Amino acid sequence: MSEIVFEGRVSAEAILSCNRRVVHRLLLSPHSDLKRLERLIELALDKDVLVQIARTELLARLAGDTAHGGVIALCSEREYQPVEQMLEWVDSQREPVLIFVLAGFEDAYNMGYALRVAEAFGAGWVLCDRKEWLKDEPTVLRSSAGAFERLPISVPDSLRPALQGLKERGIRLLAALEEGTMGLYDTDLRGSVAWMVGGEKRGLSQHLREMADASVRIPTRPDAPPLPASHAVAILAAETFRQRQKG
Repeated sequence: MSEIVFEGRVSAEAILSCNRRVVHRLLLSPHSDLKRLERLIELALDKDVLVQIARTELLARLAGDTAHGGVIALCSEREYQPVEQMLEWVDSQREPVLIFVLAGFEDAYNMGYALRVAEAFGAGWVLCDRKEWLKDEPTVLRSSAGAFERLPISVPDSLRPALQGLKERGIRLLAALEEGTMGLYDTDLRGSVAWMVGGEKRGLSQHLREMADASVRIPTRPDAPPLPASHAVAILAAETFRQRQKG
């Protein structure tokens, strides 16, 4: 059985708290402050996870160039939620929902940052396609400060059926585009929305653009370069949150 190495206390706590994957072992440095790690150790023991004090050399070899802070969790790949579960969740909600559709993201750091801000501003679900970020779950988890584990995420083979299911449930699909026909601050975001944001290399594909109910641009200076995708997610999520708080 293959194991993925996750470095650091924050990542390990998120993994043990969220039950998205199987945790095989938790390795701690002999120099660890066990008082500081008390909650982490309790989480592991509650889930019958083996906790071991490991040699410093072993921790360094497993972590490679990544700082581990004396904590390493050896785990399986994450389990992602089926699209059917997402649609059932939408059906069960009484308040407007916020979903992010992250399409064409390649970089694991970018994905992690996007998930971090999406969670911070109230996203209830994330829908992604299968790209390179999937090969580096530790970086996604670390850069998301644990949001990668906490958020429900669906990664279907094709986004189209999932998006069609959202449309049928009255979720407005908004494509974030530089050439969008509506300005972000002129767009009413108080109802249920799914923001579609494309990765930096290719952006949103044409077939995803065609599924959108509207295209929205983030106002910037005329000569400004394109925003990083994770920054765009932050701006979109923050404005959606602001409007809903205002009522």
